[in-house]
Amino acid sequence: MGLVAAMTLALTACSEDDTSGGAGAETSAALKVCEEVFGADGVSAAHTALGDSDFRAESQPLDKIRESMLKEARAYTPGDEDYTRNNHEPCTMSTDDGSTVKRVDAQVKWSIISMDHVSVDDTKREWTKAAEGVYVQRVVQLGAFAAVLPCRIAGAKTGQERDLPLEILVRSHALGQDGDALSGRLLASLVRDTQKRLGCENPVAVPASLLPK
Repeated sequence: MGLVAAMTLALTACSEDDTSGGAGAETSAALKVCEEVFGADGVSAAHTALGDSDFRAESQPLDKIRESMLKEARAYTPGDEDYTRNNHEPCTMSTDDGSTVKRVDAQVKWSIISMDHVSVDDTKREWTKAAEGVYVQRVVQLGAFAAVLPCRIAGAKTGQERDLPLEILVRSHALGQDGDALSGRLLASLVRDTQKRLGCENPVAVPASLLPK
């Protein structure tokens, strides 16, 4: 039996809300989405780090995220000073033991910064090259790791992939030292999935983990 199936059965058995479409049913459905973007192993690692106390998951429909991001990329004009970006949260997992809330969540969007900024103009060296075409940084104020990489979308204007790169973020809260390793692993999985889901015409090779060197 797979991880998500086992967790779904456990939640169904234990949650009084399942029969009325409450928190347990929402978690069961969300875990299927989380497994798509993080993989079964990634979800298993996150669940182990978070524990079992009031375990919950939330998600956004991946098809809607894809449609929104493709539309945004195709409408973008390189050099445009409109920095409005839609932010999407495909998966959130959390636990609450009554004293500590632990949380792992992910965000995907088109970045307001360009590839030239992270690869050439970053005089403060905030972004580091984690793989060819992939730059990462620790976002201290959010307790997160972010990756920026080009993703050329069919039908978008020339130069879109450099002026409007992907920005993908994974954040962990209250997981201690384990949070960094988990975030790096989940970030790499989410980058790979997002490239495939959007149909990036110039996909980059992504290592097993994405953390600043």
